[in-house]
Amino acid sequence: MKDIFLYLYTIFKGSLVGEDYHGNKYYKSNISHGIKKEKRWVIYKKENDPTNIDPDWHAWLNHVVTEIPQIKNKKKYYWQKKITPNSTGTKNAYLPKGHILNREKKENKIKNYESWNPNKKK
Repeated sequence: MKDIFLYLYTIFKGSLVGEDYHGNKYYKSNISHGIKKEKRWVIYKKENDPTNIDPDWHAWLNHVVTEIPQIKNKKKYYWQKKITPNSTGTKNAYLPKGHILNREKKENKIKNYESWNPNKKK
């Protein structure tokens, strides 16, 4: 139900600003809100996952920058990684050695600590 109202608001009050390489579309309101900032929002192409938003578009959505991000002008550095979705709660989630759900701990019987022995030599 929430999405229906967002789509209606987008049709009547929004104007398309741009689209990123994931296919997400970014909008801003075409009505003035007095002294308040204009409303900016995104309509996701696939899942409603904020981790799929490019950092440049995230800055624009939160009024950090006023210029609309351009995909063509963006430099790619060798140290930059591709944006990956948040995998918390899935089977691809990161689980450190001491985590209760880590299966390696059960298979290898990893201890959480090693007790101190005063007679043990290094």
